[in-house]
This record gives sequence, C-alpha cells and structure tokens, in this order.
Amino acid sequence: MDGRGPTVAGATTATGGGSAAGGSGLLRAHGTQGVPRRAVLRAAGIAAVVPFVVAGTALGAGAAPKKPGGGKGKPVAPEPAPAPEPVPVPEVPASADFTANLAAAFAFLDERVSLAPGTEGFLPRSYTSGFLGSIGYDVAFVYDCALVVLAYLARGTEADVARAARVGDVLVAVQSADVAGDGRVRSSYMSSPAVGSRGADVANAATMTGNQAWVGLALVALHQRTGDARYLTAALRTAELLLGSTYDTRGVGGFAGGWTAGGAKIGWRSTEHNIDCVAFFGRLASVTGDARWAAASESARRFVRSMWAGTHFHVGTLDDGTTPNTWPIFEDVQSWSWLALGETAHSASVDWAWDNLVTTDGAVTGPRVFFTTQQKVWVEGTCQLATALVSRGAPGDAERAATLRASIWTAQTTGSAADGRGVPAASSDGLDDGYGETIYASLHTGATAWAVFAELGVNPLAS
Repeated sequence: MDGRGPTVAGATTATGGGSAAGGSGLLRAHGTQGVPRRAVLRAAGIAAVVPFVVAGTALGAGAAPKKPGGGKGKPVAPEPAPAPEPVPVPEVPASADFTANLAAAFAFLDERVSLAPGTEGFLPRSYTSGFLGSIGYDVAFVYDCALVVLAYLARGTEADVARAARVGDVLVAVQSADVAGDGRVRSSYMSSPAVGSRGADVANAATMTGNQAWVGLALVALHQRTGDARYLTAALRTAELLLGSTYDTRGVGGFAGGWTAGGAKIGWRSTEHNIDCVAFFGRLASVTGDARWAAASESARRFVRSMWAGTHFHVGTLDDGTTPNTWPIFEDVQSWSWLALGETAHSASVDWAWDNLVTTDGAVTGPRVFFTTQQKVWVEGTCQLATALVSRGAPGDAERAATLRASIWTAQTTGSAADGRGVPAASSDGLDDGYGETIYASLHTGATAWAVFAELGVNPLAS
C-alpha cells in the first residue's frame, strides 16, 4: 500500500505518513520520510530526479518524489471530512469479458521490461505519459517493481517468467550494491539503468518496511517459480533486516516504519506495512519451514488486528508506536487487510471501502484514496478493491468486482493519458492523496499490475 505519483515544484520534502495514489501533482514513494506510497511530483519544474549513487560513496540528498501508502503512520490533521454524498454505481454483469484489455495491459508491461541484450540493469519505469511523461520522469519505485514481478508470475508464460526474473535480478543487484550492506533496498531507483558500473542509482534513499516486504514477497515467489536460490537468499537478507532492525516491542508488537532518506529511524507504525509483513513472513515460513518467520508474521498480524476500529482499520500509530492514528482513513488498508489476513471478523473493511469511498469521475467509477468528498477515482485503489472483492467472494462481490473491473478498463482506454494498454494511477489529474499532495493520471506500472490481479483473480498478498 502498498504502494502505490511524484511531486515536482522544487522538490519539497513531505512529512506525515499516509496513503495515496498516483495522480496529478506529486509522486510519493512507498514511504518517503514517512510519506505514503502513492504520491506524484508536485510542481512541474523537475524533468528528472537527481539520483544518489550507492556504490561505496556517501548518500546525498536529492529531490526524490514520493509515493503514497508507504508512510501510513504519522498524522497530518486529524480532522474528519464531511461524509461523501452517495453516488449511483453502474451495474455490470459478473460475466463481463475483458480478455483483450488484459492482453493489452501485459503488452504495456512488456514494453517496460525488455528482454533485449543490454537492458539487464534496467527497472521498469513507474509512470509514463501524461504530466510525468512530459517531464521525462524516469524513476522506478521498488513497490511497483515487485508488483510487476508478481503480475508476470500470475499469468506465468515462459516469457512472463523470464521478464519477472529480469526485474528480480536487478532487485537482487541493487540490494547487493547498497552501501548499508544489510539487505535493504531503497524506495526508488533511476530506471535507466538502476544498476551499472557505478553501482545503484538511488532516486529516494528512504528504507520503508512495507517496500522491503513487497520486494521480499516478489523474490520468494520468483524462487518458488524458478528454483533459483539467489532469490531466496536475497529474500532472507530482507527478512533478517526487518526482524533485526524494525521489530517493535511496544504495545502488541509488529514492525515500525523503517528509516527516512536521511537515515533516521521511524517511530510510528503503519497498518499497511504490517499487512505487508503478514504476507511476506507468512510466505517465507511456508517455503522455508522456519518457525521464526511464522512468529514474525503472527506478530504483524496482531498489530494489524489492534488497529481495528469496528468497521474499518486505522492507518497506523503516532510516533509513540501505540496511539492509533485515526485520520485519514485510507482505501488500501481496508482491501489489503482482507487479502493478507483473510479474516471474516474483519472483512467488513471491504464493505466499508465500497460504501464510503466509491465515487464516479466521468466514465470511471471506483474508490477515492481516502474518506473525502472529492469526486476523483484512485484507479490503482479501484484495482485493489476489485481484487479484494474477487478474493472474498461474498454475496454480491462478483457483481461489485465486475463493476470496478469494467471501470479499470474504461480508464485504460479513455483516460487523458490513455494509450489503450497501461492503466492510469488516477481517473484525472488532481487526485488528493490524503496528505495534501496530488496524484496524476499518468500510466502506472503498479496500477496495471493490480489490474492484472483483479482480472486473473490472483491474490498477491496470499501467504
């Protein structure tokens, strides 16, 4: 959350942890200085992010964009918005067929993950077309890269597995090249290339717990599919980092947020990050049989349960690591919690997201990033909610999921930056991410990967 636009305007550093999607204003890395995983570059002044070079040289401070979701923990203004007006939701038959749209989505990903010789060090660029394309934005968020790996493995053709391995190889390489030497990856890298003779080109040096878990999930899945021990070794390094450095004994346990780009430890704890840890450690336990990872998954699960508010989940805690941060209320925490935990006692979070967040922007229907009156759709979140509905399978879920799936593919073909293949982060520019930043309607690898999961009925957080 997961992850998931960038911010431009002189590259300001945002603080406060939330969740958001990718739209028209900022680009938030899955956790930057406590900022969520989906934001997008705010003022149109930067054509590219100045990278850090991680290869034995010191990390500098560059203007790296931020992406919502990753920093869900620190509050900005706990001031609830008025209840949004209910909007009519179009009905779509559960049997609706979107095979051609799915094929086009994979064609979009294929264009960003080349198998051609000489492209081995590249990561898939997260955002293209629209505003971010117009400024030559060339950054790959590791959360998005992990989703791309999992999307390819979900379909699983021979070429898909080869492309998933191509991305996985670069993730292993940037982990190995990092100056910290402790198994971490950073929030984002320059795409072309992410790693080469100079080491790894870091765009955002933050080390967020959720990002680590998503990369770990992708690497474990690659190991399971290919049998290549390198991926499992890299995933185990990630797991040791999280367990040794972010495990938090305050309250019910769980995992803290990670490190800011400047290297400061983060005190708040994110529900989304711990959801990611439930899935990562759970899958690692099932593959290795190591009881330590099962215990780590259970600790994260206890923390997530402690954030239950009766109908939905809180975003996380304040800096003290125990006091719930009750505002904003984000979509991805509600859908991801079902995907990772699968607990009927908390499945009402999916209904809460449908009842309180779904709106319509032109021809696109889906959830907002968070509880607000703004009538713009977070398309990445639409894919997430559809995936949760398909996974849950309660009465009416298939019809609701079909409505959202139809809307996703409408955005694929009619959005302001549409190319008929990639899925945009937002229905239109200007989407509020919940922390005063904006998400653009640029085409997004993360949203496209989530669209694949929704269409194939694959749960990327299953352990």
